[in-house]
Amino acid sequence: MDPRTAFILTTAFALLNGGVLGLMHRGLSRQIRPSAVDWRIGTLIAAGGVLLLAVQTPDSAWLLLPVGNTFVFMGFALYWRSVRRFDHLPDTAWIFLPTLVGAVALTWFTLVTPLLWVRVCITTVVWNTMIAGSSYSLLKHRQFKHEIGRVCLAGIFLILMCFMTGRAIYFALYLRDVQTIVSNEHFINILTPMSTAVLPVIGTTAFLMMCSERLRGELAARAIELDQKNADLKQAILAREDAERIARHDLKTPLASIAAAPALLRGNTGNQEELLQMIEGSARRALNMVNLSLDLYRMEKGQYPLHPEPTDLKAVLNTVLDDLHVHALAKHLQIKVSEHGAVRLAFAEAALCYSCIANLIKNAIEAASERSTVAIDIEYAQLITLKIHNDTAVPEELRHCFFDKYATLGKEGGSGLGTYSSRLLAQVQKGDLTMHTSEQEGTTLCLSLPVYAGSADSVNSPLPIATPLQTSIETSELSKDKLHILMVDDDLYNTKVVAHQLQRFGISLSTALNGKYGWQACLERRPDLILMDIEMPIMNGIDALQAIRSMQKIRNQTPSLIVAFSSDDGIHSHERFLKMGFDYCLSKPASASDLLALIEKLPPPSPPSQQWDEVRMPVELLPDLEAFLTSRITLINDLEKAMEMHDHANQRRISHKLSGSFAMYGFNWAAQHCKLIETQDLAHDRKQNQIDELMRHLSEVAIIEDTKPEGAPSRPAISGA
Repeated sequence: MDPRTAFILTTAFALLNGGVLGLMHRGLSRQIRPSAVDWRIGTLIAAGGVLLLAVQTPDSAWLLLPVGNTFVFMGFALYWRSVRRFDHLPDTAWIFLPTLVGAVALTWFTLVTPLLWVRVCITTVVWNTMIAGSSYSLLKHRQFKHEIGRVCLAGIFLILMCFMTGRAIYFALYLRDVQTIVSNEHFINILTPMSTAVLPVIGTTAFLMMCSERLRGELAARAIELDQKNADLKQAILAREDAERIARHDLKTPLASIAAAPALLRGNTGNQEELLQMIEGSARRALNMVNLSLDLYRMEKGQYPLHPEPTDLKAVLNTVLDDLHVHALAKHLQIKVSEHGAVRLAFAEAALCYSCIANLIKNAIEAASERSTVAIDIEYAQLITLKIHNDTAVPEELRHCFFDKYATLGKEGGSGLGTYSSRLLAQVQKGDLTMHTSEQEGTTLCLSLPVYAGSADSVNSPLPIATPLQTSIETSELSKDKLHILMVDDDLYNTKVVAHQLQRFGISLSTALNGKYGWQACLERRPDLILMDIEMPIMNGIDALQAIRSMQKIRNQTPSLIVAFSSDDGIHSHERFLKMGFDYCLSKPASASDLLALIEKLPPPSPPSQQWDEVRMPVELLPDLEAFLTSRITLINDLEKAMEMHDHANQRRISHKLSGSFAMYGFNWAAQHCKLIETQDLAHDRKQNQIDELMRHLSEVAIIEDTKPEGAPSRPAISGA
C-alpha cells in the first residue's frame, strides 16, 4: 500500500466515524452534547486535512501541505477541547496556540526552507503538546476507578505520542534527504497516515465508550435520585395520611361526646346541667379545631386576616399549665416559671398564642426525662420572649427539619405538625420561633412576639381563653361482687360520657388520664375490663398495653380484658390493634349496648382471698418494680426447691434475703411473712401454705406510688422568680 492510498482510506474511515457520531448526537445527554460536537467537528476537520495531504502534488505542495497540516492541528485542538468540555472545564483560547505556532512554522519550512524532517519534528511537537494536554485532562478528572473508555482513550493518546516521537527521531537521523512522504514508499511513510487515523477512528470509538459510561452513570444516579424521591414521596404521603388520620381522630373525639349526650339526656340521669356543659365544651373544641385547621391553611397561603389585641401572655401560660399539669405530674416534673423586666402585654391573638404555647409545653413535657425540670422564662423587652427549656436533646436526624411539616421521629401517633404549626402561628403574628439544642444543655425553644405599644390600663379585661371542662369522675369504691372497669383516656369528655352510660346500669368506672396512670391503676387493683385510648401523652395506649400485660404475667394475675377504644375506626387500624395484643376494638362513640356486650363477655369477678395492707412504694423505685418482682419470684421458686430437698440452711438464707428486699420496696407484709419462714421451724405442708399465701399476696396486693407526704399539692411545683 502506498502512502497516498493510506491517506485516502484514513479520510474515508474518519468521515464514516464522524457521521456515526453525528447520528448518535441526539441520543446523548445535554451535558455531553457540547463535547460530542467538538469531537465530531474535530474528526471532520482532521479528515479534510488528511484528504488535502493525500491529493498534494509537487506543484501544489507549497499550499496543500501547510493547509492540510493546519487542518489536522485544528482537529487535534478540538479533540483537546472536547475532552475538557466532557469534564465541564471552562473554555480557553490558549489550547489553539500550538495550532497557530505550528501552522506558521510549517509554512516557513515549506516555502522558505523546505525541509521534511524539520516539518516532521514541528508536527510531532504540536501533536504531542495537544495529546499530552488531553491525556492529562482525562486522567486528572477521572471520577470512577473503572472508567474503561477514559483509560482506553488516554492510552491511545499516549501510544500515539510515543509513535510520533519515534517517527520524528527516525526522520531526523535517517531520512533527512527525503522531501515528501507521499513520493517515498518507505514503511514509515505508510505508518504516518495510519497514525493520523488513530484518533478519528479508534479514538472516536473510545470516546463513544466514554459517552456510554457517562450515560450509564447519569442513569444510575438518576435512578438513585428517583428512588430517593419516590421514597420521600411515599414517606410524605404516609405522613400526610397519618396527619389526616390524627386530625380526624382529634375531631371525632369531641363529636363523639356530643353524639352520645342526647341519649344520656333522655335517660333522665339527673345531671342535665353537667351534660349540657359537656356538650357545650365539646362543641367549642370541635369548632376551634375546624377554625384552626382553616386558619393554618390561610396562613400557609398568606391569606390569614390577623386581628391582634393586647394579650397577657402570663395569663395564657397559666391556663396552659392548668390544662397540662396532670401530664407533668405523671412524670414527676417540676415546672419553674420566671419573669424578667417590666411586665408588658403582647400584641397578638390570644387563641393563637394558646395553641402555640400549649403545643410547645406539651412537647417539652413529653420530651423531658423523669423527675426533671421544665423551665419557662418570660423576658419583657422590645419583644416578649418566652423560653421553654427541657433537659433532653432533639435527635440528630430531626434537628435539620425540626420545624418542617410532617417531621416526626419515634413518636407513636405523632403527626409532625406541632412545631410546624407553632412556628407558623408565631410568624403570622409577626413573631418567630427558634430552637437551640445540644446533648450538654438540652433543648430550648424561644417564642418571640411583638409588644403592645399602648398602655396596659386601657385593657378592660383579660382575653378569655376557651379551656376544656375541668371536671373529674369520682371513682367509687367497688364492692367485692362488682366488676372493676378502668377507662384510660386523656379526654375528660369521653370519660364523662362513658361514666354516665354505665352509671345508668349501676356500674362504676375508674379513670386514668394517660397510659402511665393506667398502668399504676392496674398495680393498685386488677381491672376486669380496660377501655384503652390509643393516642395519649406521656405513655400511649400501645405502650400501656404492653406494660400492663407484662406486669400481670409477672404477678400471676388473670389477664384483664383490654379493649382498644379509639376514634380510628378503619379496618386496617383494628387489625393492627388486635395484632398488638388488644382483645377487642371499640370505636368512639360507643353506645351503652356496645359497652354492655363487652361486659357480658367478662367472667364473674373473683373476690380477693383477703384484704391486704396496700404497698406504698417510693417513686424512685417504681420503674424497677417489674424487674424486682421477677427476681423475687425466682427466689421464691428457689425457696420451694430448698424446702423439697430439706435444705434448711438455704431456706433460711433465701428467706432472709427475701425479707430484707421486700422491706426496702415497701412490701411490709411480705417481709414479715418471709421473716417467719426464716425463723420458725414448721412442717413442710405449713411452709408450702405460707409460700402459696405469699404468692397470692404479690398477685393481689395494691401497689401505690408514694410520691409525696400528706398535704402536698396535687399540681407540679410551679415557682416564680
